[in-house]
Amino acid sequence: MSVTGSPKSKPSSSLLLAWQVQNKHCLVIGSGDVALSRIQHLLRANAKITVVTGDNPDKVHSEILVLESEGKFEKVFHRDYLSTDLTIYENIDQTIGDLDQIEPEFYEQIDKQVYDEVFAIVCCCIDDYELSTKIYYQCKYLRLPVNIADKPNLCDFYFGSMINQENLQIMVSTNGKSPRLSRLIKDSIAKEFVGIDLNRAVENLGLIRTRLREQVVIDDDLVSIETRMTWIKTLTDLFSLKQWSELDLIPPSSTPPYDNRNSYVDNIIKYFPEFPPKDFEEFKKAICK
Repeated sequence: MSVTGSPKSKPSSSLLLAWQVQNKHCLVIGSGDVALSRIQHLLRANAKITVVTGDNPDKVHSEILVLESEGKFEKVFHRDYLSTDLTIYENIDQTIGDLDQIEPEFYEQIDKQVYDEVFAIVCCCIDDYELSTKIYYQCKYLRLPVNIADKPNLCDFYFGSMINQENLQIMVSTNGKSPRLSRLIKDSIAKEFVGIDLNRAVENLGLIRTRLREQVVIDDDLVSIETRMTWIKTLTDLFSLKQWSELDLIPPSSTPPYDNRNSYVDNIIKYFPEFPPKDFEEFKKAICK
């Protein structure tokens, strides 16, 4: 007798992106623990946050009130949600009737709409299934990306569990299926980097990459771009994360009028297309001088 297993389900995956919401309007509906979590994520991303708390002051998280008193929000409405909240900043100019007509003279107008008039994302964190579902479809009608807390099928995006060290962000997501497991995995990953200043490593390698583009003038053809990318990749792999985090590539004397801020980085760039010493101690001697 043969045993036939159940067919494998198609994996449910999402596209992980670093979404830029800096200086853009974001709406949070709700004022409990989940709303606070969303707000903290958005604050780290330097978003302009509008909060609709609901009309019960006893249910507003105390930390949200502290953030309000500190002026961290664009606006706070201590009332129940209104459908007009989704378009509260909009004053969109509809003079562009044909997308093919969008030329450089329209770019400033469009930037203003993106940053000042339209919500980049909407986060709904209320314990009301019927109203949450309605808000989801209102957002879909208005083409607004929305996250409905604890309802993965009503989410355009998930927050996941985050490791944040300023420039470095690591996200673990289970596509909304098990937030607790996401957190456990995140904590396990974080333990691997105890004692390592990951942000310093990111800063150092970012300085080198930026200066390479500024100083090494090569044609912008694909071969030249590939050469630069391969060089910076190989350079990155020369040393460990801990070693890159121990370097200070900005000289201590790099203040005007003796502005030699880029001198250490330039000492690295001058080896291009070859490479600096591969021994870490020799590398430091050759660069930090």
